[in-house]
Amino acid sequence: MSKKTNYFFLSGFFLVAFLVVQFTGIYGNPGWFKAFLLILSATFLISGFADRKKE
Repeated sequence: MSKKTNYFFLSGFFLVAFLVVQFTGIYGNPGWFKAFLLILSATFLISGFADRKKE
């Protein structure tokens, strides 16, 4: 897998993890954990786009 593919895969993975935590209530109400997952997802998404533009 290329580097940009890894970034997009990780971004999607963390977004799915956020949605699971948001809608299932597994961890109760962990606001900091949901914020952390969103930040990770956005970071990997931006990194994937930045890597794509370099090529």
